[in-house]
Amino acid sequence: MAQLSDMDVTVCQRRVDSGQFSRSSSGSGGQKKTKVTVNTNYLVIVSEKSGGPTLTPSDINPILLMTHDSLPKTGRTCYTFGGLIAPFILCNNKSIERDRENPFVFNVSASWESIEVGMSGAGGGQSAPGQPDRGPEEPLKPKEPEEELAYGDSLRVAVSFTTSSQELVQYESNFANDLGLRQSWKLPTGTPFSDPVVKKVPLITISLVQFEDDFTLTDLEERSYSVNETPWNGRGANQWLIGDIAAEEVTLKRRDPDDPTELISVDKWRISYNIHLAPKHEITCVVNDEPFGLDVQAGDRYDPGWLTLQPLVDTFFMKPNPDGAALPDILTPNVEDGYASAGYIFEANGRKRTPASSGGTGDDRPSYMAFQTFSVSEFDDFLQWPN
Repeated sequence: MAQLSDMDVTVCQRRVDSGQFSRSSSGSGGQKKTKVTVNTNYLVIVSEKSGGPTLTPSDINPILLMTHDSLPKTGRTCYTFGGLIAPFILCNNKSIERDRENPFVFNVSASWESIEVGMSGAGGGQSAPGQPDRGPEEPLKPKEPEEELAYGDSLRVAVSFTTSSQELVQYESNFANDLGLRQSWKLPTGTPFSDPVVKKVPLITISLVQFEDDFTLTDLEERSYSVNETPWNGRGANQWLIGDIAAEEVTLKRRDPDDPTELISVDKWRISYNIHLAPKHEITCVVNDEPFGLDVQAGDRYDPGWLTLQPLVDTFFMKPNPDGAALPDILTPNVEDGYASAGYIFEANGRKRTPASSGGTGDDRPSYMAFQTFSVSEFDDFLQWPN
């Protein structure tokens, strides 16, 4: 059985019966997705190498020919045709067939498929009626599928947007019929609800696909499930969350800087990021510096984003030691008229906090502790938002 080194192999892309192109759209509930598929064919001619062994048809293994460098590699090579470079279309299948008349000639067919791009239509998704627009401050302009492709030497970033829904636990909510903002974590008796009050809100997801020269396991660990450390894309810190990341190494054809008429192979990493915008959840600060670390004062409105808030509510509180201020505080049950009930405490010392007003106004709501439950990263260091 001959090896590739024992033969001369010529590969050329057929132009007459290549370049079959199709585009399909799918989706429901306003979610419009587009996918591009392409089919190409190649002619492979095998001949004896000068000074090499004599070849017979049985010496040529078609499977070995499929690995030739001039043929696209499945799951690796991006589509190129007549100088057109489409980095988002990747070879996903190929097959080989020997010519019936000439056993030294083979026909190879390759199929290509793009990443799925798209955007939710107007009124689509599962967002609740009357919810505010959750897009970034700058207008988001969806691209047509043709614009997702890269021409010449340009590698564009593909961006699409989708809307889903998420239930957000509420500790203060608007009463029905616009009766004002009230605490919503406990009954009028002070007993916490067995089931929390939740609000269904839209969850905006950006799918961003870009090309990077290098990508390591450390990059994957540090970027996955991280929030923005500084403002990004029109929103403040902790408002964006990178969720799933998909990374694959691909081979692109780029123009040779020394000879623009020639194409050269370049290895790149194609990275797909799913980035979620935190549901809008503004809260009124009722106690200075609570939550710690957010630099908020009583009366300020703040949006915790992807921070986790826990209400400062307990059936116990810390009481000053009657034997002296230098001694540790004493843990004391919150008992009124012989019954233990939930009450407010301060984050700084756990002592009892008595609201300055009642009836749901003023500070008749809990304050919170804030926790950073995701790692943080500087999005501008690696994300390439398109101009």
